[in-house]
Amino acid sequence: MLAMFVAAMDSSVVSTAIPTIAGDLGGFALYPWLIAGYLLTSTTTVPLWGRLADIHGRRRVLLAGLTWFVVTSLLCAAAPDMAWLVAFRALQGIGAGCVLPVALTTVGDIFPIAQRARLQGLFSSVWAVAALAGPTLGALFVTTIGWRWIFWVNLPIVVVTIAMLWEHRDAPPAGEGGRLDYLGAVALTLGIGMLLFGLDGGAGGGRAPDLALISLGLAALAFFALAQRRTEHPTIPFTLLRHPIIGPATAAAFLAGIVMFALNAFVPLYVQGVLQRSSFEAGTTVSIASLGWTGAAIFSGRVLLRLGYQRLVVTGALSMVIGSALLLFRPPAAGVGWVAAAAFFIGLGMGQLQTPLLIVIQSVVDWSSRGAATALNQFSRTIGGAVGVSLLGALLGARARAAATAHGVDPGTVANPLSSRGHLDAVTAPLVDDGLRAVYAVLLLISLVTLATALAILSANRGRPSH
Repeated sequence: MLAMFVAAMDSSVVSTAIPTIAGDLGGFALYPWLIAGYLLTSTTTVPLWGRLADIHGRRRVLLAGLTWFVVTSLLCAAAPDMAWLVAFRALQGIGAGCVLPVALTTVGDIFPIAQRARLQGLFSSVWAVAALAGPTLGALFVTTIGWRWIFWVNLPIVVVTIAMLWEHRDAPPAGEGGRLDYLGAVALTLGIGMLLFGLDGGAGGGRAPDLALISLGLAALAFFALAQRRTEHPTIPFTLLRHPIIGPATAAAFLAGIVMFALNAFVPLYVQGVLQRSSFEAGTTVSIASLGWTGAAIFSGRVLLRLGYQRLVVTGALSMVIGSALLLFRPPAAGVGWVAAAAFFIGLGMGQLQTPLLIVIQSVVDWSSRGAATALNQFSRTIGGAVGVSLLGALLGARARAAATAHGVDPGTVANPLSSRGHLDAVTAPLVDDGLRAVYAVLLLISLVTLATALAILSANRGRPSH
């Protein structure tokens, strides 16, 4: 739980500091990539870590992942500019790709399903508690000793975690050796990264899509698809995706991941930048989502076997629709309270979705495939976040520049609009807000598609035992 806490906290502690970081280091066009780059590498390396855990045992792999995570955290703390910080965050994501799925896989090994349902709910609430504490801690560092301490704080927590895990012995024993699809993971990472970066104009800032990067990205993805057909242990286990339960559950997790990570990326920009509130208020607003997530995760773990996971997935998707609609259709006078209510409903939906989906996926595979199946669940959620945040960031920039042109303002004013305090001025605030409304419209559409997927799962499994 402590290992999961430190990785989960690091994904949330950065969110409320990003407006201040962008104002301090510049490079507003790279704003979304502080989150998207981290999510991309933490996603594409998850299957490798899951397979390594199946081959070499959970303990050794988890310790290696924690060590990588803390070393790259210190590199982030020393980053001289935005480009270097984005690069170090991408490296840090590799370590995070290990910690979360391997920790959850270990729980799946030790406990039978009746206990596992309750414990996975508690582990999901650990993520939520970390998400609750992270933004507040990030705001505290930003306003006192500086934003770089959001990375330094990982060092003591990871040291304690490694010490506690040192004597752990896997049960059951580690599996036998096998090949790992390193080439596939690299091709997938480069393919998605170049494709998204190319769609955003290389470095953003209003440039047209970079056709060369897009072409290279598509070529890398085509190579990845061909390589997956020839490897014994693919990065993405497509055979699992063909399962009648795992396939739809993975799709729902992918869509929900877009909404959740977009909330963390863009709500602080609205609260701190557009409304010109403090980083504490931005952090508190994001943290409200964790309150709904925590309560719903614990509840879902306890009632899963009685209600069935399908019903929980439907109510979770419906909560996300409500939250996304509140973000989009906010009245002109809406303040932080309105945005916090929207965040609460989205968090409530995530709490009802994630725990049931994970437990059901783990229950339909045997021990030798549980690491890969757990990693697939994490993969789908975070790849959704990486793709979604990147493309939504490009949409935000494009709409803000279009709004500037429509109002007779130089589009270059939105290239680096944030002050050192993370605020927008009277000219740029409405322009960025126009872009944010476009982002929220897409989030509502995605939430509706998630609800449709959940209803399809319910219809397809009607009459089947919920366990």
